[in-house]
Amino acid sequence: MHIRTARTEELQVASNQPRPTKAQRREEARARAKALREQEARRQRRATIARRSLLGAAVVGVAGVSSYMVYNHLQNSGGTGAAQFPTAGAIATTRADRSGVPEPVLSNGSWTYGPSSGLDTISSQAPVLDVYFDYSCHFCASFETTHASEISTLLSQGKITLVLHPSKILGQEWTDQVMNAMGVVLNEAPDQSMAFHTAVMELFSRIYEAQDTSMMTTENLVAAATSAQVPTEVSSRFEKAVNDNTYEEWTSLAQEAASAVGVTATPTVYLDGERLDLSQISGETAITELVEAIEASVSPAASEGATSEASPAAEG
Repeated sequence: MHIRTARTEELQVASNQPRPTKAQRREEARARAKALREQEARRQRRATIARRSLLGAAVVGVAGVSSYMVYNHLQNSGGTGAAQFPTAGAIATTRADRSGVPEPVLSNGSWTYGPSSGLDTISSQAPVLDVYFDYSCHFCASFETTHASEISTLLSQGKITLVLHPSKILGQEWTDQVMNAMGVVLNEAPDQSMAFHTAVMELFSRIYEAQDTSMMTTENLVAAATSAQVPTEVSSRFEKAVNDNTYEEWTSLAQEAASAVGVTATPTVYLDGERLDLSQISGETAITELVEAIEASVSPAASEGATSEASPAAEG
């Protein structure tokens, strides 16, 4: 009875104030959730948690109690380092712009895809899907091949911006080979770069399943490029790029960026700045379901406002 009376008095006091709209209530709930996330991020920074579990041999992946890494947020002090290596959910705003790094690559070694898998674009107001990976990680390959179709669909619908963050955490030569081939594709066949990335991950899945390191060849990278419709005149440049280690600087930059934000194992995936438990999203539509949940939590006006834009760095 006392509770109902107090509630009645509260309603009477509030009666002179305009009743918040449904959209306003959603925005308030989202703001509260954001505050809680920021509080948790601060707690995680203090905890400084890190795990690494590597599977040996030339073909390696990452294992653990679950097949995902624990990511420590880089404390954003506002300095140059924080701007160059932003935390998950924030896209770097400048290009790497240095020799040995593909032209579309950003200051933290990443690159973006927006609507219809357009390289170097973003979907304005859509959540960011950050994927940290190593081309020599079979868990990464498994994640990519499982979710490639739904990620492509989400991109075509303008519902996410995909940010790919390569690394050389596992220290394998195969990563160098693939990064050099991918560098050629990003520079010379950008429209096929997403398909080539997926094809290379599928190739590594086959290599790992066969436990056959003899498949780690430039010829197989060329074959993967052909399946992704990369022009022959482009893939014919793979061998020289691999032999010269043309994009060594990019590989170093990507690993530096991964270390700067606390990445110690791969894969790790963030959606809208929140780390995903990969053991809970094994289904082929799991990311779509999470994106839909985010859409449901924001106002209709914000959801309908998503548009295609060039990446922040592309505008510079």
